[in-house]
Amino acid sequence: MEEEIIDSSFFSEELEAKEAIDVKKTGLENSFNERQVGSIAMPIESVSGLASLESVLELFAQQPDLTAVPVEQDDHVIGVIERETVERNTNSAFKRFVAKTCGEYVKESPFTLNCNDFIEKIAAKVNAAAINVEIKHFVVLINNRSFYGIMSVAKMNAKLEELRTRDLAKATAIQQNMLKKNSNTKDFPFSVCIWNKMANAVGGDYYIAKEIAERKYLVGCFDVSGKNVSAALLTVTLGSIFSMISLQGASKLSSSKLVVMLDNFLQEIVPVGNFITGAICYVDYAAGNVEIYNCGHTNIFAFFKDEENKGRVATLEPPLPPFGMGAVAEAINEGKKITYRMAIKPGVQIDLYSDGFTDMQNDNGERYDEARTKAFFGDLFKTDVSSIEKSVEKEVTTWVQNSLLPDDITVMNIRF
Repeated sequence: MEEEIIDSSFFSEELEAKEAIDVKKTGLENSFNERQVGSIAMPIESVSGLASLESVLELFAQQPDLTAVPVEQDDHVIGVIERETVERNTNSAFKRFVAKTCGEYVKESPFTLNCNDFIEKIAAKVNAAAINVEIKHFVVLINNRSFYGIMSVAKMNAKLEELRTRDLAKATAIQQNMLKKNSNTKDFPFSVCIWNKMANAVGGDYYIAKEIAERKYLVGCFDVSGKNVSAALLTVTLGSIFSMISLQGASKLSSSKLVVMLDNFLQEIVPVGNFITGAICYVDYAAGNVEIYNCGHTNIFAFFKDEENKGRVATLEPPLPPFGMGAVAEAINEGKKITYRMAIKPGVQIDLYSDGFTDMQNDNGERYDEARTKAFFGDLFKTDVSSIEKSVEKEVTTWVQNSLLPDDITVMNIRF
């Protein structure tokens, strides 16, 4: 009887003993932007769907950092087999005896990713699929054609968090630098003290203290509706507008025209449903007065001495609508009492603040409220100028204790 010769190529090479799973060098590792899937995908050799679980288990044991390997069937990669799946189905002698081949346990990718995909764009889709089909790794192709490797959902989310943290740090630096540049008052003929604390890395409070023309100064406090990045973007817009106003020759603008111009600019930019409250002090040494506009902002407190040389505190409520609604010009044209005017005299003080001050809560959830706010500013008027920042810091810290700030806080004290 003639001896039968069996062609060894009939068997998949994946069934043969392997010493390790090959993490390949493709030459493309450094060609992807760090925000692209290719930068975090692992270019790894696939195993056949006919390979035994036990053989794959040995490969995982030799490379503890691997959490999954791609599985190939009918000459293309269909999904992955994850470490925990292999370990769960081989953790006893009986399970190893009855275990099937890798193809029976493969987790098929509901869709493939491309190396050039941007992580931020695919993250929501990937996370939703990971929950729905309980998969932790996705197949990655290059140029949407050839198999490249696999991407871990956990690694994707870690990278996404890293990118967002770095972006937020940059945004924080930009916002703080912008605020610093717009509040340099060392050459002012009057004192402006500013205290600010954002509730998050970036915030929606904005302040300015700037000479906009010879002997004319603009001091303002603004509060953008909304939180975090969206609000911070609008504060950048505010900063850009004030820079533009300075370049266009603010000396030709009256205080009311400046306020209307600001509202008109913001109406084109602020999304529907959003707005910006603001308290603006237009200090004009040539005219010898301060014109104050309160556009939907918190009450402004002004301290001055009356004819009997006694100190008095005036509460300047908001007669104008917030910025960004396009309603300021109409309110001014109605001719009602919309502007507060004070003479520049020694001893006059004006306090501006955002509503984060009145809204701050202590450990018992008790709000600071308007009454305490007015009392605090009444005391602040008597405080030496060098102690203002420390006084505000102490008041906020003492009241808040261990609680988180619900909103950004800005306090501005102007003294003549």
